[in-house]
Amino acid sequence: MNFAVAIRPVPDYNTPFLAEGSRAGGTSPARRLWKGGLVREDTSLKRNMALSIPATRAGDGLRPVQMAHDLPQIIELLRLVFGESLDGDEGKLFGEGAPGPVNELYYRFYPSAQRLANGFVWQADGRIIGNATLLTTKAWDRFLVANVAVHPAYRRQGIARNLMQAITTAVRKRGGREILLQVVKDNQSAIDLYLSLGYTAIGNMTTWYAAGSRVRPIPETTADETPPAIVQLSERRWREAYELDIAHVHPDLNWPEPLQRDAYRRAWWQKALDFMNGRHFEGWSTMDHNDRLTGLVSLSGEWGRSYLLALRVHPEWTGTLERALLAKALRRLSYLPRRNVRVDHPEADHLTGQLLQEAHFTSQRTLTHMRLAITR
Repeated sequence: MNFAVAIRPVPDYNTPFLAEGSRAGGTSPARRLWKGGLVREDTSLKRNMALSIPATRAGDGLRPVQMAHDLPQIIELLRLVFGESLDGDEGKLFGEGAPGPVNELYYRFYPSAQRLANGFVWQADGRIIGNATLLTTKAWDRFLVANVAVHPAYRRQGIARNLMQAITTAVRKRGGREILLQVVKDNQSAIDLYLSLGYTAIGNMTTWYAAGSRVRPIPETTADETPPAIVQLSERRWREAYELDIAHVHPDLNWPEPLQRDAYRRAWWQKALDFMNGRHFEGWSTMDHNDRLTGLVSLSGEWGRSYLLALRVHPEWTGTLERALLAKALRRLSYLPRRNVRVDHPEADHLTGQLLQEAHFTSQRTLTHMRLAITR
């Protein structure tokens, strides 16, 4: 499948292109090579107008990713498109921090990288200029799309749409029932594309960060209010804690996996594994007069990573428990080894957002989560 580019200046990945009205070395060369094709000067149209006429090669267009071979070019493309916005987990999926160059041997022995083998790339003149990554999950019929990227010089030509349609076809052939993805809330063009392909929005999640040295405690009440009783989260309430969590946050807003039913279960063997792997978890809860769980807050972490703080309040108690629960967790942080803190929370919960700002957290990004139900 050949790929055509409209007649217009097209930039190189690294080398400046010959722009209209510009000259190189005082004269305009008749032609020069560009990585993506051949740039010619056509004086019959306009003096010093640069035309991009990409050469065609076998294999150009859409094809499945060959990760052991394509990985270096995919990383180059993602860095160009996303800059430094790839977070640590995404970086690890692509082998960031691995010793030496990324190669087939490394790919074969790196389990996380093997999950990326089902994606697609778009190639032009032998260069990868588009990518869509398809990830598997613990559920055999649930798939994730990540890192949909097209080189800036090739946008608005249907490449992203073709990549996404190829993803849908591949998932349907594998018997998948749903595809989920995240997109920056302000990226309206991407959201419009996904909507046109049948995706629906689930909700928005905002990621908040605070450096360990900047976290500040907040008062647990305002004015003359009486603070609610907060107790250690009972191990026997793990099922109830799960139900409260999904009542506050849709399970699919947890990324990359939906909240597991035993997420709050701390059996003896789990505690032993946590200890051996340097992981930490503790939680606190509030109850109503019928001893039903109304709110909870938890802190979890492991060596080398930020603490994760999660705040959940039953919808019937919204607006009454958030401050006290968050204040409890922030006080506890002062007794733990100092690390950065991350909170992933629904954007619609403005009260909690205000409280996090009061504690010196900063909003890093808001992602819209979208879902496609696969039809047969």
